[in-house]
Amino acid sequence: MTDLPELLAQSLEDRSIEAAVLCLKGCGTSIINDPAVMRMAGSFITGTDSTVPDEEAISVVGDDNVMDPETAKVDNVEGLCVAYDSGVHRAATTTGSIKEAQMMRDMFGSDLLIIGVFDSFSEQDRKDSEGLLDILLTPSDAEPLSHSGEAFLNKR
Repeated sequence: MTDLPELLAQSLEDRSIEAAVLCLKGCGTSIINDPAVMRMAGSFITGTDSTVPDEEAISVVGDDNVMDPETAKVDNVEGLCVAYDSGVHRAATTTGSIKEAQMMRDMFGSDLLIIGVFDSFSEQDRKDSEGLLDILLTPSDAEPLSHSGEAFLNKR
């Protein structure tokens, strides 16, 4: 499987998605719609629910793309609301929470590609997330849970 930053950058290029709403280490929630920025920001993708501002990371990603550069606040649901309110119709996002993934799916439906980013993932987590996560990233790999991620990116 192609690495996630490149997959998202290519998806932005071919307009399969219009924005990626991601938690980035040192930046917090960021909304990226430029493939080149996505490629540069890729190494900062994290599933954490908090981070602290890092000037170097923010300069790579760009102040305009970071929702709150002063605090590096993490709230991808809010980030998605901002993106959709600005006219985005198809987005990708990361989450480290199955509960948050359910909320996102309920709010944005099938127009959202949800990427689970987890430090650990149990069999129970796998059962609980079935049908919610389009792509699952764990420390050891990037594992597609189903073909829904591919189907999402192929429908335009």
